[in-house]
Amino acid sequence: MPEVLHLLSWGEKTGKLTLNRAAAECVVVFRSGRIINAASNSPREVLGSILVCRKLVSEEALMTALEERHRSEVERSLGATLVAMGAITSQTLETTVRQQIEHVIAEFFLWDSGFFRFEPMEVGRPVKAAADCAECASDCGFHTEQVILEVVRRVDETRRRREEYAAGAGGPVPAGLMDDQLLPDPFVPPRNRPATVHAIVAEMQTPVLRGEAIFTILRHARGLVRRAVLFIQSHRGFVGSGQFGVEIGGGSADEHVRRLVMPLDQASVLADVAAKRGTYRGMLPLLFWNEFLVTQLGGAFPREVIVVPAIVDGSVVAMLYGDNIPSEAPIGPVSGLEAAMIEACARYVRPLLRESKRATEFSARAAARSGSARTAG
Repeated sequence: MPEVLHLLSWGEKTGKLTLNRAAAECVVVFRSGRIINAASNSPREVLGSILVCRKLVSEEALMTALEERHRSEVERSLGATLVAMGAITSQTLETTVRQQIEHVIAEFFLWDSGFFRFEPMEVGRPVKAAADCAECASDCGFHTEQVILEVVRRVDETRRRREEYAAGAGGPVPAGLMDDQLLPDPFVPPRNRPATVHAIVAEMQTPVLRGEAIFTILRHARGLVRRAVLFIQSHRGFVGSGQFGVEIGGGSADEHVRRLVMPLDQASVLADVAAKRGTYRGMLPLLFWNEFLVTQLGGAFPREVIVVPAIVDGSVVAMLYGDNIPSEAPIGPVSGLEAAMIEACARYVRPLLRESKRATEFSARAAARSGSARTAG
């Protein structure tokens, strides 16, 4: 994949790179060889929740910016609103947006094989759009070579952490998915019409985890457990996105958790909950990846854990892991947390997914009308 990105950069290409592997799909948008945006059909966070989880802005400042954005008569992205308020600097905004793009690209850098296609097209300048597309786009783009170097560093770090744990545990890391589980890339006719960044990204139809959903889930979990991690399920694996109560010596617990990736296709309590789509409560089974998870969260093995899934339209988009470390006190009833997660998904996740679908359908109808008009002409 680095070679493919290098070629698009050196050739100063403008268009859309699409990558497929089984059910996973990613898209990277280029303008003159620079990366403008990247998205996948994995559930993802929006800019606001990332800024708050990283303590770059307060929850109150985010809510103020959202209200200001809705009241304003001038079309402005959330990021631009926060900068205008003085809540963050433009440099912080640019760094965070770039890290979002790197996070998506890292998903397919871990693939051993797959399919790709590049469609040259005119990419319009970003405008205010639904969901988080306007916040994720960069008008000038990011230097592709620099993005590749950072993603390679992240991928190497992920592999190193797993290999170090395997060496300490005295056994190899379990093998992943085999190539015979790949599906061929369906042919999609090239698009000849110009497209905005929002229109390209909206085709992913991805459940978007807004800050309100993450805050609601973690707030209710605080009343139940002493330590918790919220994982987002992506094709890269179960990726940490928020936490409380995690203590990591010599570094930021938030950053440590956000670099934590658990595999989708290996036995673990997270994989079990994702498959059964139901809450797990009890002792943590002695499995390689469960022990890896405990080690990454500080090393103390809990007597009891809970894992509660967040489900949207029948699919698990996230899950909350919780325990009472360092205490051995039993965990109370989880029905309130389950209800909070259902409400958070209903209010903050499902509407954005439907909005994305409507945007895609609108673009398809507009393209059909445009094609009919050309034919008639």
